[in-house]
Amino acid sequence: MRTTIDIPERDHAIFLGLAHAQGTSLSNVVVELARRGLAAPAGIQETAADCPVDPLTGLGIYRSGRVVTIDDVKALEDEDDDTIAGR
Repeated sequence: MRTTIDIPERDHAIFLGLAHAQGTSLSNVVVELARRGLAAPAGIQETAADCPVDPLTGLGIYRSGRVVTIDDVKALEDEDDDTIAGR
């Protein structure tokens, strides 16, 4: 079936790049991306536009499903330090 859609210029360039890299057509890339979007898990529906913003910091508020503690953050920082140091 043939149809016409308006794709923002920036996205069009990205889609064309994907099509070229995959050796396929722009139409195939758009259809594949649409199928992936339709098949996305139910929990992954929040987009950046839907994300609430903290009025104090201006940062997006993301829900992780659990409380992230300072100990969690420190453990991740320690992992990064170990990775950088090659340990």
